[in-house]
Amino acid sequence: MMKLFKSIYPIFYYLLFISWCFASTQGTIKIIDSNNLLIGKANYIKEHQYYISVNSFSDVLLNKNFINNNTEKIVIYFGDTKIKITANTSFIIINDKAYQLQNNVFQRKEEYYVPLDDLLTLLTQQTNTDYSMDYASMSIKLGSVIQNIAIVETTDLDKEKKKWQFDTIIIDPGHGGKDPGSVGYKGTKEKDIVLDVSKRLARKIQKNLRVKTILTRDEDVFIRLQDRTKFANTNEGDLFISIHVNSNESKKPYGFETYLLRPGRNQEAINVALRENAVIELEGNKFEKLTDEQLIQATIAQSGFVQYSEQFAALIQEEIDKRVQSRNRGVKQAGFYVLMGASMPNVLIELGYISNPNEEKKLNSSSYRDMLATSIYYAILKYQKILND
Repeated sequence: MMKLFKSIYPIFYYLLFISWCFASTQGTIKIIDSNNLLIGKANYIKEHQYYISVNSFSDVLLNKNFINNNTEKIVIYFGDTKIKITANTSFIIINDKAYQLQNNVFQRKEEYYVPLDDLLTLLTQQTNTDYSMDYASMSIKLGSVIQNIAIVETTDLDKEKKKWQFDTIIIDPGHGGKDPGSVGYKGTKEKDIVLDVSKRLARKIQKNLRVKTILTRDEDVFIRLQDRTKFANTNEGDLFISIHVNSNESKKPYGFETYLLRPGRNQEAINVALRENAVIELEGNKFEKLTDEQLIQATIAQSGFVQYSEQFAALIQEEIDKRVQSRNRGVKQAGFYVLMGASMPNVLIELGYISNPNEEKKLNSSSYRDMLATSIYYAILKYQKILND
């Protein structure tokens, strides 16, 4: 028995030590001004490292903030420095530029917790105040007094709140004008199919939802790729939907798929993006394939809303699959120029293969195009519900 005890004894203490190391602890951090006076306390949680509640930190410093728990975001103003924080991502946006943290932000009881050291480093770099952490006394000392700094007069909180409301959808019918897009064996042009589906979708939204719908083109005109997302950003869109039809050298492929902006995982997805991006040559510019580095940078810039793009893409596939007899090719990712720079959730839909004679025939059917528009409409309905829940 004694030998058994001696053999178990070190294991017991090892497990106790491990559980102690990984235990989550909570407490408060003192906030000290430049005169060494206590101005308040902020909540923290320790889980392998220290995380600070930006809600309580902001309250101590009397900074303006706005929280939208539907989209899991909080915006805080440190003087004229605007910081946008989203739960479950490792990026924060400071004055519209993305910065990566060591670990994800997380939300607990409507408080947003950010890795403490990362936050203080970024604040020191981006503001005129030095933020230094003393773990011995569990206090943050400010190099200058920043409480009571008013938000700059040019910042309109009502306007900021409006940006977060789901009230504007941008529908982008691909190609147009001198750019026909893909052309089927019977001469069907992609630009005509996608414009018709886009108009049908816009009418359904306008009739049934209290959401403004704007088309990047509502007639047969040529629009540069970069101008499409610029148009969406200028009109403060909350969702960007680029609509296309697919093509292949073979007549066999068929089906619908939805794309997200990320480096392509397979050659087929990369080829789709290359074909859609080739329109740049019609703009008078030399076409160059997007590098993985460029796509990663673009993905980082969109990190605050990528989860919404993913959710919406999945809903599109689900709803189209319910209504049309075709192959569900799933949600994919590739580097599309038209999605670069979008400051809102965005997807690119390929409604079918115009190079497949049977699918070309379907796409030429008014009722089939209406089913596609209806499917996207119901995906929007479900997406809106996710935002409101």
